[in-house]
Amino acid sequence: MDLEKLVNQTVIHKSFGKGIIRSVDEKYLEVDFMEKGKVSKFPYPSCFNGFLIMEDCELQPEITSVVEVWKVESGAVQKEELRHQYEKTMQGIESRRLAAEDKKLKAAQRAMEHRSTYSSTNFNKKK
Repeated sequence: MDLEKLVNQTVIHKSFGKGIIRSVDEKYLEVDFMEKGKVSKFPYPSCFNGFLIMEDCELQPEITSVVEVWKVESGAVQKEELRHQYEKTMQGIESRRLAAEDKKLKAAQRAMEHRSTYSSTNFNKKK
């Protein structure tokens, strides 16, 4: 991708809003967020993986393909898969923990019911 095409293009950041790309090289992208009065430097192309979006819809697919290549080369795809597996595992652990808690609670409730039934039966026998 010709990086010079990105200079003077408008991008949108989740927190900072709209900004104009002032410079770009193989490693960094410099964006001027005029509304915030802030100039920020972002690592390129990873900044387009969830932080920046091109306002120009024609350039976005080209950026997306560059990001996809970067993900594979940097191992980001594997990291995302591992994070997904981790989250799935943690959800399973949490659901099992909640089920065990629920089981203990129900057992305690049954024990209380049994005690109250046993106590009232014994109380009636003594009279």
